[in-house]
Amino acid sequence: MKALTLALFLALSLYLLPNPAHSRFNPIRLPTTHEPPSSETPVLDINGDEVRAGGNYYMVSAIWGAGGGGLRLAHLDTMSKCASDVIVSPNDLDNGDPITITPAAADPESTVVMASTYQTFRFNIATNKLCVNNVNWGIQHDSASGQYFLKAGEFVSDNSNQFKIEVVDANLNFYKLTYCQFGSDKCYNVGRFHDPMLRTTRLALSNSPFVFVIKPTDV
Repeated sequence: MKALTLALFLALSLYLLPNPAHSRFNPIRLPTTHEPPSSETPVLDINGDEVRAGGNYYMVSAIWGAGGGGLRLAHLDTMSKCASDVIVSPNDLDNGDPITITPAAADPESTVVMASTYQTFRFNIATNKLCVNNVNWGIQHDSASGQYFLKAGEFVSDNSNQFKIEVVDANLNFYKLTYCQFGSDKCYNVGRFHDPMLRTTRLALSNSPFVFVIKPTDV
């Protein structure tokens, strides 16, 4: 009986995960070989300095021209009282809003952000009292578009600690963001989604990643 109950629980858990058959992206299984250990791979900013845990940084598109600028918190949802949408600024010269990156609760003593390890992201910007906690990053499904959007809200830490920074080009310090489901070895790229109705570029789970560089806020 216990075995049957466990089997049903696992089946239900898999059903609730983002399913490629029910969405417009495919799971990206991250490579687990031929990579240096994460403890030897600190994330670097554009100056080549290690990204400090709890510090403030900009995450800016590595592609100039049509690539856009940095990430911003935007208020696209008229039904929400707080800004909750993560967009790519259309201005290449706009660094976006400051972002704080903090290692997952499992490694609270970390002083440096490491690649391929779980991190929490939040916007470090002034808000009104009602929205002061609506700055943590998480993933939410949008039934209208079928997309899984990157959102900012009152996500509990266990849910927001599902993001990783992955190396795209170590020579140029180019990175991408991935989202990994608990209890699964599948991770998903976080990429661009152009919303034709709102005429803006949002971040959502995608086949193609949003490639970015990290800038300290004092640049």
